[in-house]
Amino acid sequence: MRVVIYDDESLEAITVVNIPLTERDMLARGRIWRLTVPSGPPRIKFEPKPPTYEKMKVVEIEFEPFYRRTARHGEQRSYMAFTRAADLAMLVNPAWLPGQQTAIRYLEDQNDALCNMLMRVL
Repeated sequence: MRVVIYDDESLEAITVVNIPLTERDMLARGRIWRLTVPSGPPRIKFEPKPPTYEKMKVVEIEFEPFYRRTARHGEQRSYMAFTRAADLAMLVNPAWLPGQQTAIRYLEDQNDALCNMLMRVL
């Protein structure tokens, strides 16, 4: 499910992520979900051990219920996602909204074409 993550202090939307989450999963975890932040580009020197949990950066998301009353369906329960680690949440891989996907795909195609041209020149 796509989830908009909000900053817990300013209530500003940070990013949209796609989380494999159901309401039952969320409630079983105490309305807390953790996302790992992707590490930077691979380093040239090899590390003998795989990264451990202590080395990984993690964003903790807390889901808060809210209720809305609709004209035709009565009261609906939904959840909003908040985090205190706004700077780390910006580094999580985003799930683009449907209106943004075409433009993002176009930009990715343009970047791939530019990389291919540069590789042919080199």
